[in-house]
Amino acid sequence: FWYPPALMHMAKADRLLMLIGGVDLVVGPLLTLIVYKANKRHLKFDLASIGLIQVVFLGYGLYTIWNSRPVFLVAVPDRFELVFANEITPKRLAEAKIERFKTLSFGKPILVGAPMPSSIKERDDIMNSAVTGQGDIQAMPKYYVDYSSTVKNLLKHAKPLNSGKDLSIANAKVLQQAAKSYGFRPDDIRYLTLASSRGFAVTLVDANSGAILGHVDADP
Repeated sequence: FWYPPALMHMAKADRLLMLIGGVDLVVGPLLTLIVYKANKRHLKFDLASIGLIQVVFLGYGLYTIWNSRPVFLVAVPDRFELVFANEITPKRLAEAKIERFKTLSFGKPILVGAPMPSSIKERDDIMNSAVTGQGDIQAMPKYYVDYSSTVKNLLKHAKPLNSGKDLSIANAKVLQQAAKSYGFRPDDIRYLTLASSRGFAVTLVDANSGAILGHVDADP
């Protein structure tokens, strides 16, 4: 739910899992190999200590994964933004105007839209927040709306899967093949950038409805 294969790399989840696995490998089997000696007087205590340390490290790793899970897939005017749990403060979460957006997702990220407000002051506040590292509009649930209400404007920025000034021949082939693997004709599909604080990918959408069809591990 959190990290489909196409998003595993861009969200750096693969590195996190490798780090957790590596740490547990060190504090488990490797330390056991170092301290183990047949008929050692305090062997049971040593092994119990290693087991406890391993559980602590594993628990911390799982907590880190949970705290950094993707919770919202936000359609901003010209792209998608994948937002992680540790990027939204409780205060901002409570400011959501729609009740169901006041809770962080436990499963797959919640699809929402976030149109830019018309108020100049609000636009300036958003820009200042982004510049100072406190998060752009995608980390502000008070601007979240139903995805369906943003589709029409979003599709204006969606691009076809044909090579051109915005898409190289190599990347066009990758996206076209991905569309076919998802069971769709490339001509019926459009793509948009999927950005996050950890990396980039591509999201494929239906050219007419704007429905999300799948993601691609690419950065055209």
